[in-house]
Amino acid sequence: MIKFLNVFFIFIIATIAHWLAIETFGQYGIILGVMFSFTLVMATKLSEFGGYLFGFLSGLFLDFFGNNLFGANALAFTWVLFVFYIIDDKIDFRDSAPQMVITAVLNMVLLIFYGLISKFFIGEFIWQGFVNFVVGSVLTGLFLPVIYFVINKYLSWGPLRNINEAKRFF
Repeated sequence: MIKFLNVFFIFIIATIAHWLAIETFGQYGIILGVMFSFTLVMATKLSEFGGYLFGFLSGLFLDFFGNNLFGANALAFTWVLFVFYIIDDKIDFRDSAPQMVITAVLNMVLLIFYGLISKFFIGEFIWQGFVNFVVGSVLTGLFLPVIYFVINKYLSWGPLRNINEAKRFF
């Protein structure tokens, strides 16, 4: 039960951080993928099933409060996690440089996938803008090591320090 509560607490922190990032950078036309970053970090901490579940529920949460095509975030997060789990064995995601590069590239893939979903369902490719595509993805990549560090510190604190970092948390 404590593992579930920890994941739920991390989800709550992710929603607050996502809201703060939207409020801060949204006025400049840049949307940081904070919830997506938390999803990638949790995908390294949870089993594959737990990672998919966290990603799907995070995307569904964004769909409930967003103004875009309902289900697009949940589908996109799940699909990008599928790609992430394919490349996860080939990279060391614990180092900052691979974290930033992989996150920036996967955020770009995510934005293109949003456009493809909209093209499939409503007939138009919805482009979120070049500034958001490049600057938002780079800032999301730069922000991820901070999230990874904070979640590692939280999970290694107190009664949680005996949890193995090798993806078997949930």
